[in-house]
Amino acid sequence: MIVHGSHKPLTGKCIMVTRARSQVRELVEQIERLGGEAYAFPLLKMMPPTDTAKLDEAITQLPAYDWVVFTSVNGVGFFMERMHEVGVGLEGFTGKIAAVGPKTAKALEHHGLEVAVIPSDYVAEGLLSSLYDQLLPGQRVLLPRADIARKALPKELARLGLAVTEVDVYHTVVDAEHAPEAAEKLQQGLIDIILFTSSSTVTHFMAAMEPYASLDWLKHVQIACIGPITADTAKQNGLSVHAVASEYTVEGLLAAIIENLGGNRHGTNI
Repeated sequence: MIVHGSHKPLTGKCIMVTRARSQVRELVEQIERLGGEAYAFPLLKMMPPTDTAKLDEAITQLPAYDWVVFTSVNGVGFFMERMHEVGVGLEGFTGKIAAVGPKTAKALEHHGLEVAVIPSDYVAEGLLSSLYDQLLPGQRVLLPRADIARKALPKELARLGLAVTEVDVYHTVVDAEHAPEAAEKLQQGLIDIILFTSSSTVTHFMAAMEPYASLDWLKHVQIACIGPITADTAKQNGLSVHAVASEYTVEGLLAAIIENLGGNRHGTNI
């Protein structure tokens, strides 16, 4: 997303960013480049699992898998870090690697790995569609994921006759340290837009706000979601969704804000 000229499309907008602490900076910087004011409200912390036995077993047996499917950048990072700690390399792995989304693929390529499949639709269902012609019953698939990951992907892979191994490579925990301050800003009407980048950010936001905030405070706040699954979660929690990204990336989310939430697109190339 390139901004030309002095006018910026998010000028005058204060946007709450509800990402994991480790991921907030990128989105904050992009909002500020577009003229908006970003308020970082990191809701999630990523931590290694306390019990790594299943993960370690999968790592040592990596050559036995036909596919390894990564669904997030975080999954790549924690998996590669644990491989290093265990002292196992990828030399014996002859299977294929799939990634949900270009950023996950880029993270894998950064580690020197070739990604065989990247779906055009950056969710589990899109990955299944892209993989369908390449999957064979009986193949072994490893899914290194978060402990709260959706079950749609492993269930469908199993239905197709594949042997699926899910391993937790990181745990997601609520980080509500700044909830009182965030609630005060909402109560005072200082937030124009809230961005949700995953279903878990929605549920953790609602949990963090429960002691302080009321849904009435959100009536004048616009909600933008990174994709339809996140939007559905927001609606199930009683939130009105005003914009949904058509491309399920940070860039797509910002484009949706500019397109749908009153941001002036003059001077932008999205």
